[in-house]
Amino acid sequence: MAAYWTKQRKQLLEYLAEHRDQQLTAQKIAQDLKREKISLSAVYRNLAVLEEQGYLKRSVREGARESYYQYLAAEECKDQLHLSCLVCGKSIHLGIAETKQLIQNIMDTTGFQLEKTETIFYGTCKACRQQ
Repeated sequence: MAAYWTKQRKQLLEYLAEHRDQQLTAQKIAQDLKREKISLSAVYRNLAVLEEQGYLKRSVREGARESYYQYLAAEECKDQLHLSCLVCGKSIHLGIAETKQLIQNIMDTTGFQLEKTETIFYGTCKACRQQ
């Protein structure tokens, strides 16, 4: 089903693509796009459409009340696992070799087949641990 691409949706997608290494809340996105005259309700509506179309992933961090959104349509995101820092929100794309090895290790030891597109590992990045 073809989606109608409004100016706001295009601006939102461009913004998310520019911030593909971050997980962002709808409030943060709306704040950053305020000068583009995109309301919080428009951000939520468009995020829902973009998530449905596979452009981004929505996740909820443990203990958080808000959803976080991350752009996944970038070439380096396809078929990759993601690591997300709970302190700064930075997202790290796990390399192809590391992804394959981790998935194979999980399969070998547990028989469990991990779904890459639905998996984000949470922890603390090197920079935040060193602070």
